[in-house]
Amino acid sequence: MPGRFSRSTILAALLCWSLCGTGWSQDAKKIAEILRKAPAPGAKKAPAQRPKLQDEKKPVPVFLLRDRGKIPARPAFDSIRVRTRYGVLDIPNGQLVTVRLAPRLDGALVKKTTALLALMGTGTEEDRKTAADSLLALGPPALAPLKHLAATAGGDLPGGTLAVIEKLELEAGKNPPPKNKKVQARDEIRTDELSFRGEVLTESFALKTLYGELTIRIADLEAINFKAVGLINRSVIVTPNYQPNGTWLDSRFDVGKNKLLSIKASGQTSVENWNVKAGPAGTTRYNSFKSQQGFPMLCLVGKIGKSGKPFKIAEKYRLRSKTAGRLYLAIQPFDYEPGGVDGRYESVISITDGR
Repeated sequence: MPGRFSRSTILAALLCWSLCGTGWSQDAKKIAEILRKAPAPGAKKAPAQRPKLQDEKKPVPVFLLRDRGKIPARPAFDSIRVRTRYGVLDIPNGQLVTVRLAPRLDGALVKKTTALLALMGTGTEEDRKTAADSLLALGPPALAPLKHLAATAGGDLPGGTLAVIEKLELEAGKNPPPKNKKVQARDEIRTDELSFRGEVLTESFALKTLYGELTIRIADLEAINFKAVGLINRSVIVTPNYQPNGTWLDSRFDVGKNKLLSIKASGQTSVENWNVKAGPAGTTRYNSFKSQQGFPMLCLVGKIGKSGKPFKIAEKYRLRSKTAGRLYLAIQPFDYEPGGVDGRYESVISITDGR
């Protein structure tokens, strides 16, 4: 083809140049090396690699949508601001474990307003009037779902919708809710150090995905798992003050249904007056005496949920949870002298999605 040279032609030219002097010879060797590494005609190109997120070695947070969608993405924000009853906190992303978001809208009300809004767009003239009157009859509580549906529709609204919203806003302005009746979303926030409830102060989150940037409305989010692989891996100290027949230790860790709960315990307890020493597996020295629940005395035990069934932990426990709830820990009492026990057990707790 005109304007193109074959590989053999170029190599012949390089050989000719090599005879013209040292300088040409050195250049010819470099070009020949490049040609040898070049793909042959018709060779397939290497498949394009998938795009990578920045800091790919770090676990990618997963944003869980209310429609059951999942979006692995890097937050385009550094922290989350939360209002608590004690003040406003700014929590860095690196310390967050999970954020569970309370519904911003009443599901039943959303369903009803959606149906009425659809009727306003597709029904007869009489149907549209009836639907508009029904929306007005719902009163100011219908404002939030109506505005949400309007934002979702992107301006493509049935005729008369804006008039309904204006009338509801006017009614809401005339009868504002009492200050002491203000209802706030109660979101659950878990960090590496603590768990608490509050209100996440944002309307949306900016995200960076493999394929571009997204903005997700908080009303469309159910939860964010910042550390989806290893949700928890920390130690908790359990002392003999916490007993199954009295007060249990609140570990402040929530176990999800079907999560893999692993606990490794160490340490020692003792009862001086009875010359007894034991580890997390407890003691069978006085096995003729049947302790409560049938567990060995001084054994480390746990339960999921306040009304959950106690189970033996001992030195090692690993089982997939059948229920969801808060994890509580305790030490089986020494029945002959419950108040005479000294020592403690250290429990390393891990909650994962593992197999």
